[in-house]
Amino acid sequence: MSYTSTSVLQHSTTVTQVREIIDLLGYKQASDGLKVPNRVAGFFWYDETDYRSWSGVELDIYKTPKGPVEVTTRSTASRSYWDLTHQNRTLKLLRDLFGGHFETDAGRNRYWRPDEPPPSPISSGCYLARWRFHNNFGRAKFYLMNRKLEGPIARDSSTGFGFIDEMNPRLLSNNLLVPYMIAVWEEFFRATFSVCLRYSKQRETALKRAKLSHADLEKLAIGSVQVERSVAEFFSFQRPSAIAETFKLLDPKLDLAAPLRKPYRRRRVPLYDSIEALVEQRNALVHAGDINLGLFDKQLETTMTDLTEAINRAYSYIAKHYRFDPNHDY
Repeated sequence: MSYTSTSVLQHSTTVTQVREIIDLLGYKQASDGLKVPNRVAGFFWYDETDYRSWSGVELDIYKTPKGPVEVTTRSTASRSYWDLTHQNRTLKLLRDLFGGHFETDAGRNRYWRPDEPPPSPISSGCYLARWRFHNNFGRAKFYLMNRKLEGPIARDSSTGFGFIDEMNPRLLSNNLLVPYMIAVWEEFFRATFSVCLRYSKQRETALKRAKLSHADLEKLAIGSVQVERSVAEFFSFQRPSAIAETFKLLDPKLDLAAPLRKPYRRRRVPLYDSIEALVEQRNALVHAGDINLGLFDKQLETTMTDLTEAINRAYSYIAKHYRFDPNHDY
């Protein structure tokens, strides 16, 4: 689902005039590689300040030989409060300066209204980290839905003979997903730590602990990376034990191990320990080529569910600690 608008400007308006206003509004020219009839140029707006944008705003300029200049905008259903208000601002400025009218999903010359007040920067940043985990994890699920393994050896259960199971392409495929899933898991916590560090009142301990390289300092000097992200890159976010220790640098009371140690589905082994073991499994594959001969499809599905549950617990725990409502609308 997307939210679109079309502004039809007065005939005296030129494309050059519109381009100047679009530039002042912060749009950057972008190309989708498509050849659309009468489209002059495409643009995109995205505001990284305080994690305001979630999906950004697309804009296209159209001009027929005899017709007026038309400007379309589009944002997705996942847009943020700030994406929406900038889309409204664009419509208003174009109409105020060049006349004409505009059409939106709300009607003729009608602006969209935000459903909720703007989120706090830390809430917005943590939501983006959780949303990106959702999207990245979705790739693995989509891969499994479309994976086709043929032949009698690609069975979904053990033969009882290790030397035969080692040749099972299903097991190799499932095992190769483990490093990807841990990478996605790690990125969620690194991105979330960056956000919390940026708005934390207790930044000093983490900043002192991080040892930035010369390459990191060069990136900071030219402004290609945030300070908080550079600091976060120094720490490891794979093992739950390391994650919990690192987040405590922001606040000793911020104990991410706690929600992962709580009971889960009446299991004897909590998520904290099972994910520690999963990281060990990942390391054995990456560093020695060892595969888990018990990671069949059902076990892989359980692993994916466990990681998602752990992420949700951590996200909700952080939201409660920093006093914002977690957003699970992806």
